[in-house]
Amino acid sequence: MKSGPFDQYPTGLGFSYFYGFLAGETSQYNPRLYENTNPIEPPRKPEEGYHLTEDMADQAIKFIRANRALTPDRPFFIYFAPGGAHGPHHVHKEWADKYKGKFDMGWEKLRNITFEKQKAMGWIPNSTKLTPIDPTMVKWKEIPEEQRAFQLRLMEVYAGYLEHTDTQDGKVVEELERQGLFNNTLIIYVLGDNGASAEGIHGTIDELLAENALPSAYQQQMEVLNRDFGGLDALGSQHVDKMYHSSWAWALDTPFKSTKLVAAHFGGMRTPMVMSWPKVIKHDPTPRSQFHHVCDIAPTIYEAVGVQFPTRVEGAKQMPLDGVSMVYTWNNVSVKERKSAQYFEVMGSRGVYKDGWFASVFGPRIPWAEANETRMREWNPDTDVWELYDLTRDFSQAEDLAKEMPDQVAKMKQIFLMEATANKVLPIGAGLYTIYYHPEEGPHSPLTEWKLYEGLTRR
Repeated sequence: MKSGPFDQYPTGLGFSYFYGFLAGETSQYNPRLYENTNPIEPPRKPEEGYHLTEDMADQAIKFIRANRALTPDRPFFIYFAPGGAHGPHHVHKEWADKYKGKFDMGWEKLRNITFEKQKAMGWIPNSTKLTPIDPTMVKWKEIPEEQRAFQLRLMEVYAGYLEHTDTQDGKVVEELERQGLFNNTLIIYVLGDNGASAEGIHGTIDELLAENALPSAYQQQMEVLNRDFGGLDALGSQHVDKMYHSSWAWALDTPFKSTKLVAAHFGGMRTPMVMSWPKVIKHDPTPRSQFHHVCDIAPTIYEAVGVQFPTRVEGAKQMPLDGVSMVYTWNNVSVKERKSAQYFEVMGSRGVYKDGWFASVFGPRIPWAEANETRMREWNPDTDVWELYDLTRDFSQAEDLAKEMPDQVAKMKQIFLMEATANKVLPIGAGLYTIYYHPEEGPHSPLTEWKLYEGLTRR
């Protein structure tokens, strides 16, 4: 019998049905799948063309069709959260091959090209400054010629994976159109959960090597690829858990500084979001500049469907709802912003937004650097150096005003402390406690022996 508890599974958190994977990531070819609380195996094998993102899109379409067939009068809510394009970067070769040669210019030039396209398309203000590469990051010219094919293929696979994922999202939208539901369906499309990941460090065939601070020497990796898996074509296959070079992540976060795992700069957390509801929202290609956070999605849905947030659920008093509804921005591009303040924090890196200002601290870790030992050992959050940006004039955080405006920094630090206290963020850096300082205190089984029986499965 399965032992549970299941209160933290999706079906224990309000969903009537769940199909997918738990935890942060899983193989796209051999996923550890669950249906509700039951562990299941994929319906097909990788050799038969199976891919998790395609499977999840098919399941979402089946859900829509079942709703229309059996309960056409009942509205439905789908949270479609595929593994793509999170690690591991798994996609069939034909998708990656579409991007051969597309990144041969290297990451600095790619960033310049992206920046100009962003301005031309109106996605960023014309006054935006392109921030320079961090001195601790690797430049493309520093990559030896014999290693460039490896670095380029890592990026080609990711690009194919991203397009493949977007295609599966499109299949779900197309089903809404076939069912005649698209015009009266609110779609909130969030492109990612944070900035691009630098966790591949120098580029790796196994992300866990980098995450566990193990060396990923190019020669050793190529030896494994060539000997065991057929060379560079193995990148993107079920045999490896590849991650691109951290400097590709910097290029993907144009025009901002930093990458994922940095809460001080928008390269670590800002991501596009699109909302569609043709029956209610007039088509408008102009990006909204009002500052909002992912916690504002729930209030938006509540207001859109006319539901009052409950103060009690099954007798249990509810915490106040975080966030501010974004409905007010739908049909008014220049309406005054209603989001007053928002904190950010990840493993000691932190920031706070308030009425156009952003103050932040980089934190103890450099996500794209292998050795952070000295910074980690000597880190004291009380002596961190704060940065300050006026986002009303500086979209990309190119100009740090902290030294010029110490009073504003002090004010923002107090606002962060209030927001962090209200949202139970303190103590600062608590996320590092077991990961770095005390791994022996992390969750683990007290058992030292196991008796395994024939027929025992993932239960």
